[in-house]
Amino acid sequence: RAAAALAALAAGPATIAEMVATIYVDTPKALHGAAALSLFAQVEDLVARGLVACDGTPSLDTVYRRA
Repeated sequence: RAAAALAALAAGPATIAEMVATIYVDTPKALHGAAALSLFAQVEDLVARGLVACDGTPSLDTVYRRA
């Protein structure tokens, strides 16, 4: 999912919810909440590794961008 997050952010800055809508197109919407938590964990790791940036503290509502 890290690669999918980076690919989603290649289109421009996005929140976790916006990335979930792009990455999990074939996943039932009822599972998007769980998908968001999983993706958030991946994005937190990408932020820690310097591949993704955000203003402020990472959260589900933060806007992320490629670093």
